[in-house]
Amino acid sequence: MIRAEYDRFLQTINSPFLPEPVRKIANLVATHLDNLIPLTTHQGQRIRSIVDLAQAHWDWISPEIGQTTETNEQDTIAISKITSMEVGPFRGFAVPENFDLSSNIVLIYGPNGTGKTSFCEALEYGLLGNVLEADSSRFRSQEEYLKNAYTNQFAPPRILARDLSDNEFVITPNELNFRFCFIEKNRIDNFSRIAAQLPSRQTALISTLFGLDTFSEFVRNFTAEIDARYIDLSGIKNMLLIQKQQALASAQQQVRNATAELESIASEEAGLANQYRSGYNYNQMLNEIQGGTNATGRIKTLENELIKPTPTKSNISFTGVLKLGENIGEITQELFGLQQFLASAGQKVSFQKLYKAVSQLQTVSPNNCPACKTPLLHTLENPYTNAEKELTHLKDLSDAQKNIQLLEQSLHLNLLSLAQIVNNCLSIIPTNNPLAHLGIPNNVHPNLNWWKSIHHTSANGQPYWNQLLEQARNLEERDKAISEAEKNRAEQAKELDTLRWYLQQATIFNTRRQTATQSLASANQTIYRFNEENAALIEEANSEKLLVSRNREISDGYAAFVRMLNNYNRNLPINLVKDLGEQVTNLYNSFNRNDPPADLLENVILPLSQNDRLQVAFAGDTRTYDALQVLSEGHIRCLGLAILLAKNLKEGAPVLIFDDPVNAIDDDHRDSIRRTLFEDGIFSNKQIILTCHGEEFFKDIQNLLPVTTVRESKLISFLPRLEDKGIRIDFNCSPRNYIISARQHLDRNEIRDSLSKSRQALETLTKGKIWTYVHRYGDGNLSLKLRSSKAPLELRNLTEQLKSKIGKNEFSDPQKGTILQALDHLLGHNGDSREWRYLNKGTHEENDRAEFDRNAVREIVENLENIETFFSLRSQLVKY
Repeated sequence: MIRAEYDRFLQTINSPFLPEPVRKIANLVATHLDNLIPLTTHQGQRIRSIVDLAQAHWDWISPEIGQTTETNEQDTIAISKITSMEVGPFRGFAVPENFDLSSNIVLIYGPNGTGKTSFCEALEYGLLGNVLEADSSRFRSQEEYLKNAYTNQFAPPRILARDLSDNEFVITPNELNFRFCFIEKNRIDNFSRIAAQLPSRQTALISTLFGLDTFSEFVRNFTAEIDARYIDLSGIKNMLLIQKQQALASAQQQVRNATAELESIASEEAGLANQYRSGYNYNQMLNEIQGGTNATGRIKTLENELIKPTPTKSNISFTGVLKLGENIGEITQELFGLQQFLASAGQKVSFQKLYKAVSQLQTVSPNNCPACKTPLLHTLENPYTNAEKELTHLKDLSDAQKNIQLLEQSLHLNLLSLAQIVNNCLSIIPTNNPLAHLGIPNNVHPNLNWWKSIHHTSANGQPYWNQLLEQARNLEERDKAISEAEKNRAEQAKELDTLRWYLQQATIFNTRRQTATQSLASANQTIYRFNEENAALIEEANSEKLLVSRNREISDGYAAFVRMLNNYNRNLPINLVKDLGEQVTNLYNSFNRNDPPADLLENVILPLSQNDRLQVAFAGDTRTYDALQVLSEGHIRCLGLAILLAKNLKEGAPVLIFDDPVNAIDDDHRDSIRRTLFEDGIFSNKQIILTCHGEEFFKDIQNLLPVTTVRESKLISFLPRLEDKGIRIDFNCSPRNYIISARQHLDRNEIRDSLSKSRQALETLTKGKIWTYVHRYGDGNLSLKLRSSKAPLELRNLTEQLKSKIGKNEFSDPQKGTILQALDHLLGHNGDSREWRYLNKGTHEENDRAEFDRNAVREIVENLENIETFFSLRSQLVKY
């Protein structure tokens, strides 16, 4: 992690314009990075090591910063998903194991200590080339941390993936491509403790959330500069010589310099005057520029002219307003025609909706009429074929509806542009403007009534529109006049800048002349013989200059390097969370969908500079609050998770790898987070690999997903370890989806187990999807009786009430027949059915009871499957 981030830092300073000593220090640190990482500022450990390395290798260190290890051909390969991973020996894996990860959803369950973390670290190493925990644990090398303790061996994991063309290839570790694929529970834990930190630590804890704390600590252990405690920057002999030369050498040099300076000033003054105007001398130039007792200088004259203010342009053109009015008229006319067309085709629109509904039911009832259940072979005409044919005939309705939407959008933009022009006219002509009543506030959108009012006739008998065009023509002419004035002012400003420059040069000449004259007078008083008496000391000092010069190069290069490294580290959290606020807000609200509306967030303001606070604004409240003061620890965890997921989405990471979310989030938010990940569609185009130690969480995910999705998912279970202490894996993990389990038990003739899972499936369907469905299309308010204050809902009572609500005539879903038929079969028309008795008896132990009828149990499972299929198909069109 430290090396990868340091490599990225190197690329930010990879410039030939950067001083060579800075680049040499950067390369020196890169070469000896592994040795420098464990060294700290204690007793100058790291700075002393850097000085020794620099003095020993300075002449051979390359100043050229090369490409990082992340620059390779795979940077251009976009993957669709990971397909497999071979791992071992590696951490807990003593022998090689091959994981099939080819599904879009991979769910891994296992108690703590069974190897899930080793699995995630294998993915981390295989994708990134390092494991963050190895840096955090202060291991001298990654391999020392990652080798299996029992075999004392290590082999890099081999990960295969498919690209967007479905070609399989071996992934080369690349942290730049995959660094935001991982959601670490430890980082969220650390982030949740942000409230205990000082405000100045908030951006640092953003770094912790993204796993950059080890790099930050590495940067903090660089001493700011190399001073005289660690390196010789002056030279002993040179300092002694300087002390003695202060009286003589400086005086001699002062005489030479002062004489040459006075000659140079005279020559430069003559050259400046001739440059100002050919044939002018220096005094003539000064008199003309700054004036005298009887005349005002050119500079003062120009300053008086330029101090006068210029009016602001309107940027309005007559042709632009005229064209805008024509556009609005054309759009309005076309829009009215289309709306009239749709109004006259009202009956056709109703038939269009009917035919669409019939077509959508073909997958549910492919062989029977969806309305009367008559087999298609006995119908006079195939309803699905007829629906497709009629929809083709009604295509002009769909085209008209789409065109209306486009025209309404175009009309809104044109009206908005016209309103802005009117407002500009009013701002420039605010007094007695006949258009004053047509002004539109910034937060109000103009409509057609406003447009019609523009064409009304004013008190002077002239339409407001004509007056607007007249004002536009006048303002256009006014803008031309302003442009001409600005051009003249620009020429005057340019001339003034030139004259000020000449005057500035004259001031510099005057200052230099005074200084040179004073220096010459002072030096003539202190000259005496010196060199013969100090020849030996001069020779010794000259031999020291090369060493001191090199040491200064090292010191200056190091100080600049550390400043740049610290600046890069300070900006890391800022760059990581830039432009994430909106996505973070949406994800946070999705996690907290069950909270009161007032507790949801309107905005999240992430810290984008040093000492910035993490702020939130609640829905309906314009104020912002410090998130650490108003959010609970559980909500802080949700905020941390939202930031990580938002970064995963923004960077377009192909995979989301979530290590044990049960530990990272509290009980109140797990259901909403499951729904966000697997139901809301936000991550539908992303492969999700999730591990957890909670079997209930593992089970709830599978029952949230459609049966078809669970069947296509990879379910892996890590088993408790035995005496050999090796990792045990069940690659054919039994599904926790109740409907799939019921079907599997039925297929194995395990009737009682099938009934038990069927009852659990019905409980999940009624409390989750069916109740939500009833609430959407009818009255979801139920009157339920409980045996006690702590008793759960009675399934029979709940199911009967839901069936009753669906069966009412006012229930608005025309496709309710599938659900109603299934519930009717389970409950029975008279409130009693063999299937319902089976669902009850299948969960209770009885001695010497009669055998269950397998066909009846099969019908129970099929009805539950029909209900689940119904909701799976609808979930593609409707979000509950």
